[in-house]
Amino acid sequence: MSDSDKQLTIDAFKRADYFWIILAPCMGLVSNFSRAQRWRLLLEPTGFKPGFANTWFSVMMMYFFNLFFPRLGEVTRCSILARYENVPLDKSLGTMVVERLVDLITIMLIGSTLLFIERDRLLTFFQDNVLNKQPAPTSGPDFTKWIVLVLIAALAAGAAVYIQRKYGFGKLKAILAERLMGFAEGLKSIRNLRSPGQFIFHSVFIWLCYFLMIYWSFPALPETAGMGVMAGAACLFFGGFAIVATPGGIGAYPIAISKVLLLYGVGETLGYAFGSIVWAAQMASILIGGTISLILLAILNKEKALKD
Repeated sequence: MSDSDKQLTIDAFKRADYFWIILAPCMGLVSNFSRAQRWRLLLEPTGFKPGFANTWFSVMMMYFFNLFFPRLGEVTRCSILARYENVPLDKSLGTMVVERLVDLITIMLIGSTLLFIERDRLLTFFQDNVLNKQPAPTSGPDFTKWIVLVLIAALAAGAAVYIQRKYGFGKLKAILAERLMGFAEGLKSIRNLRSPGQFIFHSVFIWLCYFLMIYWSFPALPETAGMGVMAGAACLFFGGFAIVATPGGIGAYPIAISKVLLLYGVGETLGYAFGSIVWAAQMASILIGGTISLILLAILNKEKALKD
């Protein structure tokens, strides 16, 4: 960034109306209540109904741990329910995959709607930022995801060797078959929902909250105050992929938001500043909420931990 762009960004942070910015983390908190309840609905057909508090804390900590290593949060939240609610890890992992598939379908529906309504703008976006974009120079490949995958594979292989040597191949085969059956049962949980209406409601409400997180942040700056529903939906769609691209969307999220808002008449630097403000508020809420959840989880389950 040039010196003038840096100064413009700093000024945007200073003059932003943080009443609207604070609404974003609040809506994120509300969405996590629905995400926790939706997960409980998916786990119910597998024969388990964990307590709401532990489920909600596990969801909060999922976002917290995902800031450090990709997909670590998903494993962490399933491990928490296995530890404190006796939900088998394989079944919770299966339901988690179902959750992610539902979220993927939802965001693709949002993208399809955008493409239908805002076709010209989106084609311009893809033309400038995808089809004709030159790859940025990098200092080297990012091995973080591969390191995580190798560590998981090494742990799984070590556990398999230990079981095979201690109990024999038959026991190892039985354990693997049991885990695969549990995972499959988790995947099939959506077919046996006892409250499909609630599941649909929470699935829609989660993404409505995500939309309001960005839409209600627009009035924070005069330059973005006039942005409409389609601009909010476009930021939601492209910002969602940016969040996945890097841990917590660091770096990628403000860039994606600036490129989208540029299509709606907002200067790229101001768009970047706006995206940075929204991203910073969300990350602060995740760090604070995750830390508090970690503490409350230990307090809530203190009796069980001492008993064990």
